[in-house]
Amino acid sequence: MTVRLWVLSDLHLDVYPLDLDPPEHDVAVIAGDVSERLCRHVLPWLADLRARTGKPVVYVPGNHDWWKGKYQPQLAEARELAPAAGVDLLVEGEVAVHAGVRFVGATLWTDWGLCPDQRARAMSDGADRTTGMHDVRKIQNRRGPGSYSAFLPVVTAQLHRDQRRRVEAALAVPYAGPTVVVTHHAPHERSLRGGEWQTPLDAAYASDLSAVLEGPHAPTLWVHGHVHESRDYRVGGTRVLSNPRGYVEVTPGTRGQPEQRKPENPDFDAALVVEV
Repeated sequence: MTVRLWVLSDLHLDVYPLDLDPPEHDVAVIAGDVSERLCRHVLPWLADLRARTGKPVVYVPGNHDWWKGKYQPQLAEARELAPAAGVDLLVEGEVAVHAGVRFVGATLWTDWGLCPDQRARAMSDGADRTTGMHDVRKIQNRRGPGSYSAFLPVVTAQLHRDQRRRVEAALAVPYAGPTVVVTHHAPHERSLRGGEWQTPLDAAYASDLSAVLEGPHAPTLWVHGHVHESRDYRVGGTRVLSNPRGYVEVTPGTRGQPEQRKPENPDFDAALVVEV
């Protein structure tokens, strides 16, 4: 029996709204970056989607979803809210099963080591408060009781190690049906713009998980977001898929003409369904 997955990511609804017409599907798989403010905006939107479709929603938060909040308190609150919203919240390697398909999910922040000899440079560039990753300024990391600091690459690198370990442990558990891994950050450099590492900051978008994709516990499908271009390729025994909307460039209308909208990813398919 095949299971139909409706695959989406990087909707960025806080930047520009989107009216979705859900296709026929069995499970919605959303690989992060729905909107900033995870608990206030994202989970209510997902709860509404779940109510509208009556179908399971598997969701992994993206980096953007954590913006304008404190990471640890948001995570604790989201864990409380997600069950009532009917949403499978997968953040750190958790597992959900629907229609015979096992889903393993994590945000999977990168290890910054996509190009090993450039790792220190990548982390330094990522931490720059002017030209680096917005996450550094937009998310707060708890250092201790009542003490918060910037969400620096050293923090996300540790989160990556922890989450990767849990994902791999979940994959190692025998399962008779297909397994789908869902992450926000990409598992291979082929997902990058241009299909390969080009600059130090590319290490903020993907890690090299070839050993997992080609290993004995490789999943059937790996869904990710973060890179605002569509991807569909194979590494080892795993199909890697991304269907991000990205941002929308809006030019105001003049002289009675409507505004012009230019999607960042023209290949985004709001009704993309894949079968496993």
